[in-house]
Amino acid sequence: MDDNVLGDGDDERNAAGDGDESMAEENENDNDDTDDEEDFDISLAASHSYMGTGLVAVSGRCVLEPGWTGRVPVTAHHGIVFPGEIVPMMLTNPQDAAVLAQTLANDKLFGLLCPDESGTVISGYGVLCEVFEASGTDVAQVLTFKARANHRFRFLEMPKYSQPVQIYNRMRMVGVRVLPEVQLGEPLRPARLPSLDRWRRQRTQLDTRLRNMDAAQTPWPLFVYDIFDYHRMRQTIQEYFSHIVKTPIPEDPVSLSFWTASNLTLSPKERLALFIVDDALLRLHMEVRLIQKNNVLCCTSCSTEIAKREHIFAMSSEGVHSNYTNLGGYMHDIVTVVSTSHTELSGAPSAEYSWFPGYTWTVALCAVCTTHVGWRFDALKRNLRPQQFYGVCRNNVVPCETRRPAPAPAPAPRTRTTLIYQLREDPLDDT
Repeated sequence: MDDNVLGDGDDERNAAGDGDESMAEENENDNDDTDDEEDFDISLAASHSYMGTGLVAVSGRCVLEPGWTGRVPVTAHHGIVFPGEIVPMMLTNPQDAAVLAQTLANDKLFGLLCPDESGTVISGYGVLCEVFEASGTDVAQVLTFKARANHRFRFLEMPKYSQPVQIYNRMRMVGVRVLPEVQLGEPLRPARLPSLDRWRRQRTQLDTRLRNMDAAQTPWPLFVYDIFDYHRMRQTIQEYFSHIVKTPIPEDPVSLSFWTASNLTLSPKERLALFIVDDALLRLHMEVRLIQKNNVLCCTSCSTEIAKREHIFAMSSEGVHSNYTNLGGYMHDIVTVVSTSHTELSGAPSAEYSWFPGYTWTVALCAVCTTHVGWRFDALKRNLRPQQFYGVCRNNVVPCETRRPAPAPAPAPRTRTTLIYQLREDPLDDT
């Protein structure tokens, strides 16, 4: 910048002209930034890059069969984690870090216990997680790692009495049994003629006629088999998530059932019921029924509406739901939504340890009872899309069914007497 003072009018006019040109250039640059919009890379959220670059891959994998029994370190979790989810964790307690450091040297497995529907008592079920990236195993430092949930399990000896969640706040060795994943085949396959298989095409009129022929050879009509038809249920799930997620849904029935359960907004009771079921087709059937519910997300403390289900969208390649950890080591599971209602912000925006690179976060509270319900994320660049969204903490909201207006009462039946009086009052009414 020039320190000389402008003296005459010509210099002032020239300076003003230069200022107009510079302002025009800035406006053009702003327009260029606005026109050149950039969509957020949803793979960045799934990579959990906020945890730093100090994580290294952990070699070796452990394959477990259904029915496997053994002793593994377990700790309580505030929610239910389904197989297939990525679990980022930070252990700040030296005892827990020492236990996990020993696990990394062996089979790399640990368990997350599921609470019951009240969230205060251990249910006896959990999920085995396998560490695939970790920081140094020095127990004097904070141990940071990423794991993948693989297998459901239950205690070898189910507790006879209710055990509070606080008992398992620290990692403890517990005997567990891996639960099976039942995947039944096509129910009409034993009854159908193999010579007609070349004419079978999904979702065609001919296929429906052939399936009716197959069902005629069994004691049950076709609609009974259609209830648990995998292709029908997958089509329903795909249509529901088609406008929400950008990535393809899983093909395998077991993986699809867990992925759907993870990405649906459900109550703790519904999530636990889906977790306990061993049959993938039955789990998918339950999820299709839950999809048909028209509900909203409400505050767990005062039942105030926080977000609508149609506002849910995916900001991660994992889906609309993901697990994230904060600097204190507490793991949050959040659902991303376009907007919220009845919320207010608390504190100043911050970009430190942001789960979504390129966005600042601000704590969002329920406007009625001031319960922490999530965060608002704002883009640092004007050309980054979306410019703003919310991460709703699923542990602090619960789905509630929308209140539909009561139907109007049916009109009273008209008798000959009432019609005569009506015609006397309004002769033009010819009803």
